[in-house]
Amino acid sequence: MGKEKKDIEKQETESKDSKDQETKTSEVLGQDVKKKQDKKKKEKPKTEIEKLQEKNKKLEKQISEEKTKYAFLQAELENTRKHYIKQQEIAKKRTKINTITSFTPLIDSFEMALKSKEKIVNMNNDDSNCQQMNIFTDGIEKLYENLQTIFNKFGVKPIEKTNIPSNYKLHEVIMRIINDEVPEDTVLQIVHKGYSMNGEVIRPAKVVVSKKTPVLLPSKPISEIHELSTDEISSENIEKKPEEMKKDEDEKSTPFE
Repeated sequence: MGKEKKDIEKQETESKDSKDQETKTSEVLGQDVKKKQDKKKKEKPKTEIEKLQEKNKKLEKQISEEKTKYAFLQAELENTRKHYIKQQEIAKKRTKINTITSFTPLIDSFEMALKSKEKIVNMNNDDSNCQQMNIFTDGIEKLYENLQTIFNKFGVKPIEKTNIPSNYKLHEVIMRIINDEVPEDTVLQIVHKGYSMNGEVIRPAKVVVSKKTPVLLPSKPISEIHELSTDEISSENIEKKPEEMKKDEDEKSTPFE
């Protein structure tokens, strides 16, 4: 009986605790609902003007974002256009340079032909042959002048000055000659003309430049040379070996028989 009584009391206690817990939960929920209701009561309903103002603000923000995107796209388009124009100019310039460079061997050949004109005329004594040769060379001169006119039109200028310091941007050194009368690396001779186009070198000139005479160092140190005097040693003894010098001394000390 005592055990059953304890079980009944325990069940009553648990049921009482559960009821208390439910009561607390309901009270909390009731408080939350009450707070929400109070908040709704406190909030005034928005008027039509306020709603329109909020909508206007959202639209203004959207317009501002779209303007920023438009400005960015416009800047990108302008940069692309400038880059395209620059690439076109570079391509045109490169095409001109390549075209002019391909004609430089032709003008070299014309110059060589004109230089050999006098030699050919002097070799032919026949007047008729000389006249024909003059007509031929005159035609070559006209072609050469026309080619020079085209070069000048495109801003092409020859690199042919001498007696100036060599410049790696303008000259290609193919030979060095000893010349103490001018500073070292002075352009003495143009072997092959160079050309520049609007200030840009399209073919460097092949040149011969000067160099100084190399200084020959003495075989013995200078300190040893100063210690020797002409009275102590002769030029013959300098060339002799120590064994030969000893032999000469022995011969001098030996009396004549």
